[in-house]
Amino acid sequence: MTKPIFVWQDKTLRRLLPEQIAFLATEKNYTRIFMTDESFFMVRATLASATKALPKELFIKIHRSFVVSVLHINSIHKDHVEVLGAPVPVARQYYAGLMKRVSVIR
Repeated sequence: MTKPIFVWQDKTLRRLLPEQIAFLATEKNYTRIFMTDESFFMVRATLASATKALPKELFIKIHRSFVVSVLHINSIHKDHVEVLGAPVPVARQYYAGLMKRVSVIR
């Protein structure tokens, strides 16, 4: 089990386990953290600063606006990955790095 992170939600610090985070999406100065139970938390932080709090071995940046957990990728396509049944775009410059991070049996 990895170290939990905490986010402010309604004037309360909420504990989040990195294993339960599916992906992060940025919207200007806010980052939306999507959980595996399909809930989400909106935090006032850039994607870069939010990603620094997460374990590097579990998360990978796949687009300038998205970071995904390698634990929750259901399928990988050339231009997107599926996480929780939703397509998340993969930018061309991040595709090779994504493929290096996942284990592929050929």
